[in-house]
Amino acid sequence: MSSSSQLEQWLKVLGVAGAIASFVWGVFVWKEKSEADRDLQRIETQRLAQSRRIEATKPFLERQLRLYTEATEVAAVIATSSDEKQGSKALERFWQLYWGELALVENREVENAMVALGEAIKANASRGALEQASLRLARACRRSLDNSWGITAWSNPDEAMGPGDDEGIEAGPR
Repeated sequence: MSSSSQLEQWLKVLGVAGAIASFVWGVFVWKEKSEADRDLQRIETQRLAQSRRIEATKPFLERQLRLYTEATEVAAVIATSSDEKQGSKALERFWQLYWGELALVENREVENAMVALGEAIKANASRGALEQASLRLARACRRSLDNSWGITAWSNPDEAMGPGDDEGIEAGPR
């Protein structure tokens, strides 16, 4: 065999090997891209499901926030108001929330705090006892909102503020 025919043979073998290597590389790249596309699709499907869950939960969360806010406001008026008319109106609304709307959204802790405040009202508890029951209700609402919304901003408002957000804000005694 001459060196030129040997060279031709090697060139043919290298050409076939190059074609095979190109094909294998193409399959590898296609497989990697397909896996990456499936991963992206799975992530997008999860994101869409999460978004749908949030949208479906949104009316409940908004109603819960509104009713918890109203319950704590009413409790505060009951515990602190010296205006008989305002106190009477707050008591009426408290019992409406107690026996109705609040039961739609409250968790067990808020329910227990409402019951405790209701018992304190029925027992003509002292102003101090009513204030403490009102604060317990507010804290229970805050913890419930923390769980419902899935964030710690409700139970720890300091964490909700970003760095530098509290500049110029001075906390006073409570």
